[in-house]
Parts: sequence; structure tokens; C-alpha cells
Amino acid sequence: MSLSSHFQFWITCPQGTQGLVKQEVETITEQTASDWHKGVSFSGALVDGYRYCLWSRIANRVIVSLAEVSDVTTDALQALVQSIDWDEHLRPTGTLKVNFTGYLPEIRDTRFGAQKVKDWIVDQFRDRHGVRPSFDRDADIEIFVQIAKKKMFVGLDITGESLHKRHYRQATGPAPIKENLAAALLLASHWPEKARHGETFIDLMCGSGTIMAEAAMIAADCAPGLGRRQFGFEKWLQHDTNSWRNLLTEARQRRTAGAENMPSVLGYDADGGVVAAANATLERLALHKHARCYQKALEDWTLPTHWTLKPGLWVSNPPYGERLGHKPELLRTYRRIGAILKEQLPDWDAAMLTSDETLAREIGLRPNHKRQFYNGRIGVNLYHFSGAERGDNVQDDGLTEQLTYFRNRLDKNLKRLRKWLNKDSIEAFRVYDADIPEFAIAVDKYGDYLHVQEYAPPKSVPEHKAQRRLMNAVDVLAECFNIPVVNIAIKRRERQKGAKQYERKADSRQHLEVVEYGVRLKVNLFDYLDTGLFLDHRNMRHWVQQNSQDKAVLNLFCYTGAFSAHAFVGGAKSVTSVDLSKTYLAWGKDNLVLNNGRPSKGFEFVHADCMTWLQEAKGVYDLIVLDPPTFSNSARMKDTLDVQRDHEFLVNECMRLLSNEGVLIFSNNYQRFKIADSLQQKYRIKDITKRSVPDDFARKAPHICFEIRHQS
Repeated sequence: MSLSSHFQFWITCPQGTQGLVKQEVETITEQTASDWHKGVSFSGALVDGYRYCLWSRIANRVIVSLAEVSDVTTDALQALVQSIDWDEHLRPTGTLKVNFTGYLPEIRDTRFGAQKVKDWIVDQFRDRHGVRPSFDRDADIEIFVQIAKKKMFVGLDITGESLHKRHYRQATGPAPIKENLAAALLLASHWPEKARHGETFIDLMCGSGTIMAEAAMIAADCAPGLGRRQFGFEKWLQHDTNSWRNLLTEARQRRTAGAENMPSVLGYDADGGVVAAANATLERLALHKHARCYQKALEDWTLPTHWTLKPGLWVSNPPYGERLGHKPELLRTYRRIGAILKEQLPDWDAAMLTSDETLAREIGLRPNHKRQFYNGRIGVNLYHFSGAERGDNVQDDGLTEQLTYFRNRLDKNLKRLRKWLNKDSIEAFRVYDADIPEFAIAVDKYGDYLHVQEYAPPKSVPEHKAQRRLMNAVDVLAECFNIPVVNIAIKRRERQKGAKQYERKADSRQHLEVVEYGVRLKVNLFDYLDTGLFLDHRNMRHWVQQNSQDKAVLNLFCYTGAFSAHAFVGGAKSVTSVDLSKTYLAWGKDNLVLNNGRPSKGFEFVHADCMTWLQEAKGVYDLIVLDPPTFSNSARMKDTLDVQRDHEFLVNECMRLLSNEGVLIFSNNYQRFKIADSLQQKYRIKDITKRSVPDDFARKAPHICFEIRHQS
């Protein structure tokens, strides 16, 4: 190949940046770019490829095309690889590695595909020279092979390690953004043109300074490839050393001139550690005279007076609750962004990257446009706000007024509950249960924590609106109760069948302790749909505590054994707790131990299907608690359980074990439940639902409860 030869270059880049890469190719090389399989391609001289490797701010890799074919078969791939004259690219004693992606019917593993390609290349060298290259991670050349649906590509990766690695940062904060994505945000926000006009750049949530560093490099006309140790083409046999040296010399001269005349680039963050890291990066880049980071929280930020600033651009990657931060808590952050733009930076352009439309709306300004990117696997949008043509404020759509109603209802409910809460020293109770239609949530207070359950919104309510209401409601709750948002567990409550309501949803293992009528109980607000304590049974637990003295108690479907703990504290002579879940039986034992008891012969926890256990059980009990689920089809059960269908069997079996003077407390939460007439005739049955439902659940009784005794 002669130095004047034209090459086809393939460019891989982050998803969503292809349009920007096309513009970048044309700016850097003056060549026309076109679409390529999940990337961009262009044709040009070798020096064009070098120049693009040195100056690209967005690309991941640049590959010189060697061959491609539309016949997607293993035989065609072998022929394609062997058709290339590898002597033009590598010495027989050199080293190579192969990057293989895609699959063929005979090649379903990328490592196997790479090995096959390597073998075909090595065979060519062995046949010609009697010696063969070796396979090495730190190789002279890297072969790129990609199998697509309709084409196969073979090329030479002239990049080396990915171009996004600039080697300027040595420490990062949490959830760092990649350098080439940061650059893409800046190019999409027209920062190069603004920098040429002397406008100022700021990032008020700069973290360890990746966006700042990229903005400073653009402002200083600094080629991002200057900090790299080596490119992949430097050991390639076609490498043009003189052309490459000339490009490096030109780039260094441009950086020197650009650094002297660059506009101000400022960053701010509340974390002093990441601020120090950002400043170290700027010093490493030798751009610290005009670029600097300061420790200051967003809520305390004001326009600086010690820098001469020309209204320009603010770009930030604020936390959006995927890897950093907590969404309801972030509402205030995004509102503060909007307030700064309106009050202090009315003439500045701004761009904010977030994955959450609800958070973006909290800025309170209508974006001029938005552009989609990917931060790793997370789909994100860059929202642009133009100072000159900033959109009108986002309409409130009544949410502020609704939040006022919600706050007033919380105050009213607390005032109503406060008397009996203080009297009985209750630490876990319901504060709110969908009292206002716009806020269909249930809120329970557990000591210094809140448990929020969102009822699934109707299909007529768009998901983003429901999400926005929920997040704003949580923000109000944190303010009303003076509780940090991290102490608020948020879940969506939907109809659960079988064991689903008991399945682990998270793995925080964060257990709390609450006290109820002197009984200590363990709860977990974050890991399961339910917390380990059904608050609506508080009255009946208290009744069991008051009526267990010297009694033999049986607790069926015992869950976490809260009834059992109350019975123990009430002086029961024995308590037998039965459940199918080993996890909840262990939890029940913990509740017993919390109250100075211990599992023993008199206080047993039985791992069994209650339906089966009842048929085989013997003994006499003075007080039986029966609280089955509405429906269960656990794989560990012999049969399904339907409380309406099976309650007659359950009650009869319990009554067989009940002493003559004993009482069966039978409860369930099936709202349309009807007790069987045959049971009404056979036993003395009293509906005690009104007495069993506590005041904080009085609006809509969540369960039905009966007291059942023998006729004589």
C-alpha cells in the first residue's frame, strides 16, 4: 500500500452518538461520513485516520477495513480471513490478538471464534515462512472481526485501548461518567462554538470533574489523544511515522496557544474529596490557570464575583437515582437547578442529563429540546434550556394545590391519632391511607422510619404523572415528619397471590425494632412487600396478650410470630406457632427472644403446611389464632388454599383442638368473605371486626374477624 492510498475506516462509538460522530469526522478530517453497522465510517488517507484517532472526543475505536463479505457462513469467514495478505500488516515473528464479536452456527462462543481466526492467520504465515506469530494480549496488532446479520467484517484496530481513556484522571467519585459521553454532551450543547466566542463554562455538580476536564480541553483546543501512551497503529507495518510525528507536533502547538487564550471553566461540588480530585486532573492537564473547581453545595451557590464571567453554558450530570442518590430526595436538587437558572443565570444556556422525566420536570422550565444518550446501560436524556429562547415555565397542572391538601390531611390525621398514640405508647401505626384520590398511597410510621405503599394507579393515569405525584408525596412526608428520605421505604402495592407477598424484594437486611403494648417486635421495611408486622391486627394482638395468662395458645399461619410474642408476654403457659416458611419461623423466634423468651418444648415453632398439620394434630388449646391468607398456591403445599372454600375445614379442625371454654380468633382479609351457615349452626360465632380494627384503620376495615366458641 502506498502512503497516498485511501482506506475505509470504521468507527465504534457510544449508543446515541452516531450523529455527533459524523459531524466530528467531517470537522476533523474534512471527509464525508456515513452510517456503518452500529457506528460510522469514512474513507480517507492514512493521515486522516491518524488525525481522527488523535482528535476524536467521542469515538471508542477506529478500525481500518481489510475485507467484508455478505455471505455470512463459517466457510466464507475462513476464505475472507485467508484472502488478506497478512505479511502487509505483521512480521512472521510478531504478535497479534483477535477481537471477535457475533456468532455463526458453528461458532457460538467469541473465544472460540477468535481462536479460529487466529489459526487461519497463523496457518498463512507458517505456509509462507515456516514460522508463526504468537498470540499476546499486548500484541503488535489487534484484528477486529464482527459477524452481523447480513455481513461479516474483518479489520485492523488502530486504536489500542478505547479512545475514551484519556489518562488524565486518577480518582473518581461515585457514579462517574465516561470521558467520551461527557464530551458528547458538550458537543451536543455547542460548547466548542461558545468557547471560541469566549463564553464561560460552569458545572455546579461537577463530581470528580470529568465534564469540566472535557470542557477545559475543548476550550484550550487540546487533542484528547495527546495523553495516551500508545496507539494501536504504532507497531503496524503500514505505520507512517513521519506523518504521525507531524500531527503530534501540530497538536502540541495548538494546545499551547489554546491554553493561553481559553475562557474560564469552573466547577463546584459539595464533596471536598472529589473537588480535590478534579483540581488534580486540571493541573495534570496544565489547564488550571483558567479552569478551577471549588467546594460549594448547590443550595449555597451564588454567581462568583472573583472571576470575570461571560454568560455561557452550564452542563451537569446530576444524580438521577439509578446508581447515586434517592429520587424523592433529588426533587429539591432539580428544583434548585431551576431556581438558579431563573434567578441567577437567566442569560445562560444549560443542559442537564437525567434518566428520569419526573426529575427533569421539577426544574420547572420547558426544555427547548432533548437528546437521548446511554450512560452505560441506562437510557438518559440531555435536556437543553436556552437562555435566549428559554421555554415558558412548566405548568403546575394542579400538583402544588394537591400537595397542600395532602399536607393538611397528614396534619389532621396525626392530630386525631396523637391522643391514643401517646396513651398506649404505640410506635408503629398508619398515618394515611389513600384519603385523597390523587395520592393513592398508604403511609405507616415505624419509629423514626416511614413505610409507603403505592396502590397501582389506574390505566388512565400516565406512568410519569403517577411517579411525579408519588415522589412529591414522599418529599412532603420527609418534611412533615422531619425524616430523611433514606428512612422512607417505598413500594408498589398490587394484588398478590400465593407466596408472592412474602417473597424477598431487596436485600438490605435492615431490621428495626418497635414496641407495641410493651412487646418488642422486629420489622424489616425494605426487603419484603410486607414488613413482618400487620398493623391492622394490633387490637387483637393486645387482646391475646390480655387473655393468655396460663393458657395454651396455638398460632396458625403465624408469619413472624407477633401474636406468639404477645401471648408469651401475656403469661401463656405454652405457645405453638405453625408456618410453612422457615424464614418467618426464624423471625418469630427472634421476636420471642427480644421479649426474654426462648424456643423450647413449651414454646415451639413448627415448620409445616397448616392444612396438613391440622389433620394430624393432637392436644388441647385454650386460645387459637387462625389468620390464613386469602389464597395460596405455594409449591411446598400439597394443595392450594382458598379461604372462602376451605375455611369450614380450617375452623372445624381448630375447634376439634379447642378446649371447652376456649376461643378461636378467626381472621382474614377477603373483603367479600361469608362464613358458612353450617358453622353458624354448629358454634357460637360473633363478628368482632369493629372491635378488632384499630382507630388508624377505621376508614376502611382491612380484615374481617370472628370470635368462635363451642356451643356448650
